[in-house]
Amino acid sequence: MTNSQTIAALSLDQLSQVTGGAAAAPSASQAQLRQLAAAHCPATYAQFKGAKTITRPMGEKCLDEAGLGMFKGRLDAYFPKK
Repeated sequence: MTNSQTIAALSLDQLSQVTGGAAAAPSASQAQLRQLAAAHCPATYAQFKGAKTITRPMGEKCLDEAGLGMFKGRLDAYFPKK
C-alpha cells in the first residue's frame, strides 16, 4: 500500500462554487480588512479605498505603513519559507 494522493484539476464551474477568503468580494472579510486598514494604515486605505478587491500588494503596503513590514521581514529571516 502506498501513501500517495492524486491531485485532480478543478473545473471553472467547481471553482466558481468556492466561497470565502479575502479575494471574495463583496464579503465580510473584505469589509473587516477595510476597517482594519482605515484604522492602522490610513494613507494606504485612502489610496486604495475605491479598489474592487484587496490584493496582497495592498496588504503588504499597509503592513509597511503600520510598521509591521519590518517585523514580517524578520520573521521570514528566522523562519525561512521552504
